Amino acid sequence: MFTFNKKFIHYNNNYNRLFFSKYYLISHYRFYTLGRNNNYLPSLPLFTQLLKHAEQQSLQKPAIIDVKSGTSHSYQSLVSDVSSFRNKLLKQSFNQDLNERRIAFLCPNGYDYVVSQWSIWSAGGIADSQASTVIYHPDFYDKIKDVAKDAEINDLVLIGNKNKNYSDFDGINFKVPSLIPMEESRRALIIYTSGTTGKPKGVVSTHSNIKTQVLSLIEAWRWSDKDRILHVLPLHHLHGILNALTCAIYAGATVEMVPKFDAAEVWNRWMSPERNLSLFMAVPTIYSRLIHYYYNHIPDESKPKATESCSQFRLMVSGSAALPTPIRNTWKEISGGQILLERYGMSEIGMALSHEYDEEKRFEGCVGLPLPNVQVRLISEDGKNVTNLTETPGEIQIKGQNVFKEYWNKPEATQKEFTQDGWFKTGDIAIITEKEKVYKILGRNSVDIIKSGGYKISALEIERVLLSHPNILDVCVVGVEDPEWGQRIGAIIVLKDEDTKMDLTILRKSLKNKLANYKIPSLLKIVQELPKNAMGKVNKKELVKLFDKKVE
Repeated sequence: MFTFNKKFIHYNNNYNRLFFSKYYLISHYRFYTLGRNNNYLPSLPLFTQLLKHAEQQSLQKPAIIDVKSGTSHSYQSLVSDVSSFRNKLLKQSFNQDLNERRIAFLCPNGYDYVVSQWSIWSAGGIADSQASTVIYHPDFYDKIKDVAKDAEINDLVLIGNKNKNYSDFDGINFKVPSLIPMEESRRALIIYTSGTTGKPKGVVSTHSNIKTQVLSLIEAWRWSDKDRILHVLPLHHLHGILNALTCAIYAGATVEMVPKFDAAEVWNRWMSPERNLSLFMAVPTIYSRLIHYYYNHIPDESKPKATESCSQFRLMVSGSAALPTPIRNTWKEISGGQILLERYGMSEIGMALSHEYDEEKRFEGCVGLPLPNVQVRLISEDGKNVTNLTETPGEIQIKGQNVFKEYWNKPEATQKEFTQDGWFKTGDIAIITEKEKVYKILGRNSVDIIKSGGYKISALEIERVLLSHPNILDVCVVGVEDPEWGQRIGAIIVLKDEDTKMDLTILRKSLKNKLANYKIPSLLKIVQELPKNAMGKVNKKELVKLFDKKVE
């Protein structure tokens, strides 16, 4: 039997694309009509996927496991709660659509974070950290009340009230929301750059940008609804928001969310009897801390169990900062052979380059090849396209639907970062290696490419070599302005043992057979710790001040 009706929106399960028509036919497709009871979600690909999972997956399968609260939430619950909280946001704004209004939210890493973000998107708003409306969790009330007062923010919305459910979903009778039109070109998310190489800027991504970035990673990293990821990353950065969370939800996977990283808790979870995790994503600093915990806190008799627990993962990813070779090699050893997949990306473009999925193609010190639907080229300092040449440095430039829309309220800065033919200039320098034919990052042009005595030297290359020194725990290499050389190479190091004897003469001697003479540091500072942000990045423009003569 066939049913006809007017004014509809539906999706095709085969292609996940939306189609609009005057009439429709219900057959082997699932259609949504404009409905009742104020139970709506937008016709964006993220939400059509979310609805598909809610309709097809078991009520017992969790979408989000909130470790802190000890609660588990199905895809049916997530859809119901997002739709309900969307209505609350719209009711409070006295509008049927937020029309790209910026909404900030402050929640622990967990279920309430997901409901907040997806409700903002479903209501037509922009998820931002600077706005006139703030969604806040009870855990952060003491923090937000003072900030709101100082910033004269009067529109505060409570989320995560333990005494009240988001929706009337009873865990059994799931009511499918109707889909309403919303353009993919709408602004959806503002993420602020880290500020390690300049002043932070608000990177504006549209729903189309997010969809493209997600689909690229799902294809390359083979996400599926069978996956389960332990999420330990901060949620103010693309790595945590998109790679580890949004991809998982789009694929219909399960996300276990912990409020913050804790090495003991992570190892304990991995070693638990369930052995049902399949993905893990982290920054190099996290892997370093897991290694430290393995050697210093896991008893010798339990180390084989810890190593075996890593076999449950089909994929372990490292990103957001260069992966030091010692961490890569040590992790492979203690994890029973896991070779960390490295990738390259930034807030403005999502992920652009990635190791291939097959482990034998994950080459050390490199970041692989362009991801699906991402265009990449290398442009030399004199403006030539050197993408087809090997061992020839060039700036990475990116083009595609993955590239952001604009810097918030900075039209001149936006225009400056694009070429006349529409390529985004990342400011990162790379080469294509002669042997493997893959991309290798040399560093940011502004801080990692040191111009000394007529040479252009990669600070990242020197850092990798220094980290192989048995007495060096951490290192940062910077270019220090010098009237004779242009720049001198300065090394800032953290020793594994403070009692170890180390000076510039000893350091240079140890590097004699490992680096060309012009790459060996001529300045040295020893510190107890390198200050890093939440993503494990150092601010080299600040650290170079340690070599200021006034400081000395």
